[in-house]
Amino acid sequence: MIPKFRAWYTPFGGSVKQFNKMKHGSAGSLLTHAEMSPNDYKIMQSTGLKDKNGVEIFEGDIVKVSNHPFQKKEDSAGIEIDGDYLIGWSDHSLTWLAGDLLLHQLKPYIEVIGNIYENPELLEAIE
Repeated sequence: MIPKFRAWYTPFGGSVKQFNKMKHGSAGSLLTHAEMSPNDYKIMQSTGLKDKNGVEIFEGDIVKVSNHPFQKKEDSAGIEIDGDYLIGWSDHSLTWLAGDLLLHQLKPYIEVIGNIYENPELLEAIE
């Protein structure tokens, strides 16, 4: 599978652009046209997974976990799982995580609600 990326363009407040193929210069920098600088982009890699609504999940996304079957209910001995989480890569376990939880195990209960660049206010709600 070819890795998929999207980029946050930082000048002028930013916008998200998705790239299925990356163009690389001799030093491995992102090059798309002459006036763009690789330093103007924050690159986010796709996890290769989609949320419960079919939305592709990328590094830097913020997801909401809801209705997880192990979620603690008032009268149960479950654990606290439902909530908002930041998607990131773990160098330690070599896998994608939602917070400290394994992303692939949460996939049926996840909905992408934003990302760290377009919705920085969501970071305040992260558990």
